[in-house]
Amino acid sequence: MRRLISAQCALPRIRAEIEIPGGAPGWLGWLVATDTEGAVVGVAAGGVPVPGEGEVYALAVAPGSRRTGVGTALLAAATDRMRAYDAHEQRVKLPVDTDPALPFYTHQGFTALADPARLGRPLP
Repeated sequence: MRRLISAQCALPRIRAEIEIPGGAPGWLGWLVATDTEGAVVGVAAGGVPVPGEGEVYALAVAPGSRRTGVGTALLAAATDRMRAYDAHEQRVKLPVDTDPALPFYTHQGFTALADPARLGRPLP
């Protein structure tokens, strides 16, 4: 999770998202999932860098908590935040087009865009 966060949500990237002109809110912050003892088991970050288009910047779940609904819950919470800012589409860019997270995103309704490592889906 630390590697993903440092790559996808580095301070310069967040600062650039926040400062985009045109009224889009950009960065919408972090979501953190913990277990009953308070240990972090997942994180998500996202924003609305372009009016109408949400983007998942990072989504990671600890190996021992995968396939338990943590990633789905984090994605749903990030999606709700994006909808609150009138996003009607959602995108995610994977590090490579064969990324291990691809099955998760396709199960969530994302499909490949022109760039095979970039996925998108309409939001209801």
